[in-house]
This record gives sequence, C-alpha cells and structure tokens, in this order.
Amino acid sequence: MANAVPVVQKACAACKHQRRKCDQNCTLANNFAAERSNDFENVYHLFGMQNTLKILKSVEKEERNATIESLIMEAGMRLEHPMHDHFSVARKLGFEVEKTEKELEIV
Repeated sequence: MANAVPVVQKACAACKHQRRKCDQNCTLANNFAAERSNDFENVYHLFGMQNTLKILKSVEKEERNATIESLIMEAGMRLEHPMHDHFSVARKLGFEVEKTEKELEIV
C-alpha cells in the first residue's frame, strides 16, 4: 500500500495577504498566484478586497480572467499615472491616433 502524499497548495497572493489558508474554493487563487503578489497588491490598494470580490461575482465565470486582467491593468495605470489614471492614457492615445490619421490623409 503506497503512502498518500498530501498535496500542499501554496497560498495565493490574496490569501497570503489576509494570512489565511488558501483552499480549492478560493475565488482569486487562479488569477493571483503567489508569484503575482505585486499585481494583487495594486488591485487591493485601488479597489479593496470586498469590491474586487463583488466585481468578480457580478460577471460570468467565463469572463473572470478578462475581468481580473482589466483590474490589474487599471491598477497598474493608476500606479504609473496617479493623477490621471487610465482615462488620460486612453485620451492621449486617441489624440495620437487622430494625429496619425490626419498625417496619412495628407500623404
């Protein structure tokens, strides 16, 4: 009879932050592995734990990965541009697109 070796699951970044055991039912474990602790910290500081979970529960399971990536991107933009966040970056890119389109019309 072989000895069963218990599988030890490494706590995700969210559970590690809360100092609790990460189990199979953890909503954030798939997206915030321990290696993505910086991403989790950014999302946590911008949205908070309860809002992050509320956002995830409001979308279909199939859309959760994209939602998490969007939250990570938005939190990263806020970190890089604390005064203007992602809206100013999007507006700046929009102006650059318009400028490039006008240049192409001239050529």
